[in-house]
Amino acid sequence: MARKIDEDKIARIKEATMQTIVEKGMESTTIAMIAKNANVSGGYLYRIYAGKQDLINELYHDKVNSLYKELESLVLLNQTSIKPLIKSFIKNRITYFLNEPNASKFFYQLLHNENFFASDEIKHKSADLILKIKNIGVTSGEISKDTTVYQLHYHILVYAVDYINFTRKNIFEEQEVTINDVDKLTENILNILK
Repeated sequence: MARKIDEDKIARIKEATMQTIVEKGMESTTIAMIAKNANVSGGYLYRIYAGKQDLINELYHDKVNSLYKELESLVLLNQTSIKPLIKSFIKNRITYFLNEPNASKFFYQLLHNENFFASDEIKHKSADLILKIKNIGVTSGEISKDTTVYQLHYHILVYAVDYINFTRKNIFEEQEVTINDVDKLTENILNILK
């Protein structure tokens, strides 16, 4: 039973971290704020994590690993075309945003924080996976052979997240993020990569 309580506390800490960072910003968020929002003591939090950056690194690592596992599965299902892969990935990002807005906003903030760097392990894993996707896209004629790994990485992993968060702000008061955006975003990405 004690193990279950600890897992519940860890889940609360992670959720509180995302929520606090979304509300207060990365730099303004403190361990004390996170502990208070998670309803745990600061001492307990420090027994598990060395500090805020350690906690953020774990959340980022968890999220990125889940994204790469998703992409790896999509690559296995789509060995001859990247269009269904991109479409499924975008649909999942929109669904994730609609169901888990705080987690989606948190990941967006991490992507755009200049003080945060991915580990070498994540960088290499990402480059290898994106290269596989590039090879499928070039072979199928869906993307140009001149498309770089950086361009492909941005347009698959970041473009949809940026679009979702830009649209979420509803600056022009025209629309909200909906699942209907999937086809248009897929076509936009494929047109850019051609």
